[in-house]
Amino acid sequence: MATPLERVEQWRANSLDISELDADERFPVAEHAAAEQEEALVSALSPVLSEAELQFVNFRRAQGTNDATAATEAIRSCVADCRRGGKRDHRLEARARMERGLIRFSQGEEEESGVDLRWAMERLKVLDEGSAAHGVALLNMAAWHETRAEWMMGLAMHSEISRHGPHLDETVALSRLAASRLQMHLQDHESALRHSWVAVHGLSDAGLSGLAVEAALIWLNLALTDVDGDAPRMQKRVEESSPRRVGQQFVLNSHPEDVAFAYDVVLDSWDGAGAGTDRVDLKLMLQASRVLGMVDFEERLKLAVDITDEELLQMLETSADQPGSS
Repeated sequence: MATPLERVEQWRANSLDISELDADERFPVAEHAAAEQEEALVSALSPVLSEAELQFVNFRRAQGTNDATAATEAIRSCVADCRRGGKRDHRLEARARMERGLIRFSQGEEEESGVDLRWAMERLKVLDEGSAAHGVALLNMAAWHETRAEWMMGLAMHSEISRHGPHLDETVALSRLAASRLQMHLQDHESALRHSWVAVHGLSDAGLSGLAVEAALIWLNLALTDVDGDAPRMQKRVEESSPRRVGQQFVLNSHPEDVAFAYDVVLDSWDGAGAGTDRVDLKLMLQASRVLGMVDFEERLKLAVDITDEELLQMLETSADQPGSS
């Protein structure tokens, strides 16, 4: 079956007959059309939607035009309409309550927001475990805990998203990136090293290059502590990870080939500019390039005329083979 995005593209190409859409396609296509501001397609599908579905589509419409008042009213109406009539739409209600929870949080209703987000998460686990909506609900719940400095509760939410399924690969990658940030905050460098590595690969595969770079920088920040050709490869560390025994020590080191992979992820995103007072990315790239013996990057960086990061300038002035250099 075609995806909602593909259906919208078919509409734009005048090759979609909406009468041929399956019953379970109509609402997802209408929702996507609203997000894409394809009003003609939304109008064509509106007569075949339930009241609750139409309100959710109206919510997406309001989001697209940044109309916060209309979005709030539409999602509240959707929640109420899901409970009316002879057949309660539990899945749509869960999605609507998740969206209402996010709106409430933005309006300062923190406790009420948490109630909605948790309700949605728990209901979606029962109805549609591992779906994109369930994954987003878990990520939102983890983020809610993080805003309250409840770091361990946030990590507990992420622990429910296993890389072995049933969650989508993209959900796993987003979770591991968020978890690695939390673990860096908690000084759990072993877990941060593994989870940021999983995130780099998953986000790269999903085409989320900006987030993949963020994960690669977290990993490099730890991995460059000690680059050793005898260090275990990261994939092996990920696959063989298990709880540490009491007194068991963790060696923070990395293999050069893994460093080269993460370095390439960051390098591919670099536009050649050097502006910015704190270019952590360029400093880590310079350090990695020196460790790997790749001189091209440093030569390119020296050509940048807009560098304002004093620490980076100092690193460039200190050659790699001098004492105290990176």
